[in-house]
Amino acid sequence: MKRYLFIFTLLLLFSITAMGQDILTRRSGETMTGDVQLLSDSDGIPYAVVKNGKDKETVKLFDIQNISMPEFGLIKPMKIGEQYRFALLVSEDYLSVYKYSTSNRMDDFGMTALQKFGGAAFALPGIMGFKNLMTDYLSDCKEVSNKIEEKELKRGDIDQIVEDYNGCIALKNSTQQENVSYYNSTASRISETKEALLKDFDKLLKASKQVEDKNVVSEMLSDLTSKLKKGEKVPEYLINALKDAIKNDQKLLELMNKIIE
Repeated sequence: MKRYLFIFTLLLLFSITAMGQDILTRRSGETMTGDVQLLSDSDGIPYAVVKNGKDKETVKLFDIQNISMPEFGLIKPMKIGEQYRFALLVSEDYLSVYKYSTSNRMDDFGMTALQKFGGAAFALPGIMGFKNLMTDYLSDCKEVSNKIEEKELKRGDIDQIVEDYNGCIALKNSTQQENVSYYNSTASRISETKEALLKDFDKLLKASKQVEDKNVVSEMLSDLTSKLKKGEKVPEYLINALKDAIKNDQKLLELMNKIIE
């Protein structure tokens, strides 16, 4: 009985220890657990070191999908401006908020970046350029951009700005879908030609050697296909995100232009 109790206690301790470990997920889908250190090389390019007991493995930035660290949360590689960083997810929506570091300490998440769904990361401007840059960045929601222009919302109100923008875009998308559903209730959802183009795109994507993250592109393609078949308007951010993801494959780009024309 004592022997079984000892084994149970040991397994429980191992389980508790594992729950507190960091988890690094590679782009291949492989996961690594242990103590993850966020570092940068002499050129400022971030990388991670995973320590597990006596074992230690270095993982390059472009091989990392994301890192889950109980101390912080979910972290992923991100290009902010002209530099690559490790970015900590603060909130996720149409407009997501991240924290990142500009120092040699990759886990010093003191700076803020914003990212529209499917778009590039945008470093939160300082006080001097905040009004003009943010007014332009959020111009697809006039209610919010006008408040920033009129200084009703300032840099210190970034949480409110993000909340208002996400609410604005959610309402806009909902209204667009209702309108599209009404005006296209008797219309043909998708032509046979366009459906064939979508199938060709999917085949080319699977064979492409120029596209890095095919899983993400495939998910966006499924979203686009679903909206086309339902007769819904395809959001610009989805089209732009798809084009950006396949920009290195000219054949896929040409097909996408035919699909959305």
